[in-house]
Amino acid sequence: MTQPRAILPLFLLLPALTLGQVASPPDSGQEDWPALLEHTARPAMQGRLGESEQQLRALLARAPASQPALQADILHRLQFVLRSRQQTAAALEAASQALALRIQAFGPRHLLVAESQQAYARLLAPTQPGSAEKLLLAALQTSDQLAGSESLAAAAARHALGLFYQQQKQDDKAAEQLGRALAIRQKRLPADHPDTLYTQARLGAALQQLKQYERAIGLLQDALEGETRRGNADGLHAAIITRELAYCYHYQQHYAEAETRYQQALNLLALNLGSQHHAYTVTLQALGWLYISSQRESEGRALLETARQRLQQAEKDAAPRK
Repeated sequence: MTQPRAILPLFLLLPALTLGQVASPPDSGQEDWPALLEHTARPAMQGRLGESEQQLRALLARAPASQPALQADILHRLQFVLRSRQQTAAALEAASQALALRIQAFGPRHLLVAESQQAYARLLAPTQPGSAEKLLLAALQTSDQLAGSESLAAAAARHALGLFYQQQKQDDKAAEQLGRALAIRQKRLPADHPDTLYTQARLGAALQQLKQYERAIGLLQDALEGETRRGNADGLHAAIITRELAYCYHYQQHYAEAETRYQQALNLLALNLGSQHHAYTVTLQALGWLYISSQRESEGRALLETARQRLQQAEKDAAPRK
């Protein structure tokens, strides 16, 4: 079994990249809350999520009740860590509390409230999509009104809304929102900024679902080249982009190119997540169907059986989890 290197899931890794230099805890007895919060990011970015959770909970216990904005900042970070650890119920509670505290501190119309609405909506989306969409639309309205429709805050809100529509299989709406977010980020951010590359790759994935394969390939290939220029050619995002490219070539019946991309994606997923991860298994399954489509029946059936067994075992392992 391939052992993964320490790395965060993408939804936690990409926001963490914007944090900048992580500060060390202060030596004096005074509480330097910004530095203490930044210090919790170090173990999280190295994949030590349990340690990060402990640090955040300790900070939360020390945070004065008279500072709801500070409590909300800690809870907002905590929900990211809990979500990464697949502790969905606890993450929902933390996100809900963070939203309530930010409304208490700033009122209902504030950019930090919009940020919390987006985080809470992401957690609600699988079970309460209607409520999630309302929160995301409210966050977009706030961002447009307070920061401007061409602001980075508006881009973040449109990106979040686009991801929601993508999850709900509403690919036309997803492509519209992601396209508008990408246009803003390309205009406002430096070349190859991680936020821009992420939006670009998600837009490519939405266009792939809409069967606009040539447009999708152009966006995805450009995003992959951007990750390479940033030194992340072997990173998790590169793995995800590579798999999306494989899907495009597969559906175009360019089987040789698709096989190459699937194999590359499998290698990168094994490096970043391990060969037992669900994402690796799903990619293995796709490669199996590719082999069947390209008249390599026995190889394809063998891969599909391996993937079936792994998915079945994963369901058994997850059954007791709340």
